[in-house]
Amino acid sequence: MGFLAILPALLGAVGPILQKVLPDEGQRLQVQLELQRALIDQQDDLGRAMAEVMKADAGSESPLARNARPITVLWALAMITWVGVVAPMLGLQVEVVAALKGVPAELWSLLTVGIGAYMLARSVDKIVPQVVGPKG
Repeated sequence: MGFLAILPALLGAVGPILQKVLPDEGQRLQVQLELQRALIDQQDDLGRAMAEVMKADAGSESPLARNARPITVLWALAMITWVGVVAPMLGLQVEVVAALKGVPAELWSLLTVGIGAYMLARSVDKIVPQVVGPKG
């Protein structure tokens, strides 16, 4: 649900600016409502585009493209299990944590953004139709 969760904070930050620019409360509320609709529509479009990419990957003839996301999820679960369960049981937690600190920040950012975008797309794909309602 990522973006939709921060929407109230974003609109709250814009509120004081709108109050200075638009002293009329009715106009200000109308602009805030239009801004909220535009942000949700943009998020909906982004979610649909990401869903199309996921569908194309899933239908690809390439085994790597078809399985990239499941492999990533399994890798993440294995890493969590190793760092949080296995390494401490073997007395290797200090060494594992030290090794993880040696990973460049850019690599963590790439991983975080990639997984975050995937999770956001999956959330939008499931939530937006419930919020917006059926089309047609």
